[in-house]
Amino acid sequence: MAQFSTLPAELRQMIWEFALPARVVEMGEPCDPDIIPEEDLRRAWMINKKPPTIAYVCWESRQVALAKSKLPRGVTLASDRIIDPRWWRKCTDIVHFNAPPELISAAQRCRLSDDLIDLMKLPIMCKKVSISADIVHPFLRFRNRSDLPRSLVWEVICSANACIISLHTVCIRATIEQARELGLFGNGDEPTQLIDPFDKGAIQRFRQLWNNTKKEVSSVKFFDTIDTDRFTFRVERWLAEMSAEYIRFKWTSPPFPTPNPREITALLRRYPDQRHSADAKKYLVGFPTLDLRIMFRLCPPAVVDQVLT
Repeated sequence: MAQFSTLPAELRQMIWEFALPARVVEMGEPCDPDIIPEEDLRRAWMINKKPPTIAYVCWESRQVALAKSKLPRGVTLASDRIIDPRWWRKCTDIVHFNAPPELISAAQRCRLSDDLIDLMKLPIMCKKVSISADIVHPFLRFRNRSDLPRSLVWEVICSANACIISLHTVCIRATIEQARELGLFGNGDEPTQLIDPFDKGAIQRFRQLWNNTKKEVSSVKFFDTIDTDRFTFRVERWLAEMSAEYIRFKWTSPPFPTPNPREITALLRRYPDQRHSADAKKYLVGFPTLDLRIMFRLCPPAVVDQVLT
């Protein structure tokens, strides 16, 4: 730090800005019945909302962090329990909407709907929209859909023209030190990552960290199948089903092209390759670009306080 302080102020500022992590802002608490215990998932979600490490290095780095972020009113960096997502809204590129619990109250549903509508403003702010697949159309067929209105979800997706869809969540129970050794999760300061499922190199690096720690049972099948034709087929089938959902949302009143939308959606659900047919393309004009991702969460084990006796 003694040598660092001799650099010109403009260069120091650029270095601090470069050191700011690129976090994924999350709207709503994640709920995944496959990840047990769920307290660990909630702890990982809270870590993703805390200030970056450089906010505590020195006065200068703190000013850079504050200028690039937004703290809730009345909250200071002295608190270690800053979990308000507004901290990251200003400097993030991606805002992710988590899947709500299956059973939610009317008040919770109303609040979640308002948060979902807020996503429509993000493209204007040059932010990317990311949504859990469980909200739109679950990637795994045994999952239940959320209680949010289907038309509202599709209205948000179509307003963005392009949307990131998180197909599956992998919870990695590694320590921050283990993540740093492999250079993953932004050296521990970016605990939520959205990775292209067909980026084999990146998936392999996360798999290595997952293998070196306590394995989450729900992700065993995922890692066993992601490099197989079976996974590719599941993705194609899911995209076809999403196309059918879009047609149901978009084409609600005649006149319709031939064949009618009911016949097209039935074909899409039965034969995924029909998504590329000329008849289906008539209905899929305006279909948003869907960037598929796998969400990896760094979920460090809880620190047990030692009691001296």
